[in-house]
Amino acid sequence: MAATVQVVVGGVDCHTEFHHAVALDERGRAMGDRRFAATGAGYAQMLAWLRTHGDVRTVGVESSGSYGAGLTRYLNASGIEVLEVNRPHAHLRHRRGKTDAIDAEAAARKVLAGEVKVRPKDTTGTVEAIRQLKVARDGAIKARSVALVQLGDLVITAPSELRERLRRKTRRGQASLCRRLRADRNRLGDPVEAAKFALAKFALRSLAMRIEALDAKVAALDEALAALVDR
Repeated sequence: MAATVQVVVGGVDCHTEFHHAVALDERGRAMGDRRFAATGAGYAQMLAWLRTHGDVRTVGVESSGSYGAGLTRYLNASGIEVLEVNRPHAHLRHRRGKTDAIDAEAAARKVLAGEVKVRPKDTTGTVEAIRQLKVARDGAIKARSVALVQLGDLVITAPSELRERLRRKTRRGQASLCRRLRADRNRLGDPVEAAKFALAKFALRSLAMRIEALDAKVAALDEALAALVDR
C-alpha cells in the first residue's frame, strides 16, 4: 500500500520576543511543542520543525494582527493557510491553567474543530502601509496636543510682561511668537532676567520649536497618506 502523508495542524501563541508552537495530527494527538524566536530566522525554524511532523496545512495564530503579524506574513508567503485565533476568555484560562504551550495547543484545537475560519488581514499591501503611516500620524498629533497644553501652562506662569503679550494670541500664535524669543544675555546677572531666561524664554521657545517640528511631521505624513489613499 502507498504510504500516507501525516496531516499537521499547528497552533502558535505569540509574544514580543518569542512564539510558542504546537503540532497536532488530524486526530488531535499532540506531536510536540517548541519555542522559537520572533524573528525571520525563527519563523523559518518553526515551519521547518512543523514540517518534520508531516504535511502542514493550516496554522492557528493568536495575535495575528500584532505580535504574530510577521509570522503570519511568513507563513502565507510559504503557502501555509493561517487562521486568526482569539485569545481565550479569562475564565477559561483560569480553569485550565496558563502556559504558552497550553495556549498554542488551544489555538491548534480550535482550527482542528472548525471553530475558527477567519483569515488574518493582509498586511503586505498599500492598506497596511496606510495603517502604519496613520499610527505615526496619530502619535504626532497626540504629542503636538500635549505640547500645546504645556505651552499654555507655561504662559500662565511666565513673567507678566511676556504673559500679557502671549495671552492675546491663540495657541498657534503663542507658539509662533515663542519661537522668536531671544534672551538678553548681557543682563543674566539680574535674578529676574535669569528667571525669565531659564523659566520663560528658554522653556517656551524650546517647546514652541517642538510644536513646529511636529507640525512638519504631521504635514509630511498627510502628504504620504493622501498619495497612498488615492492609489
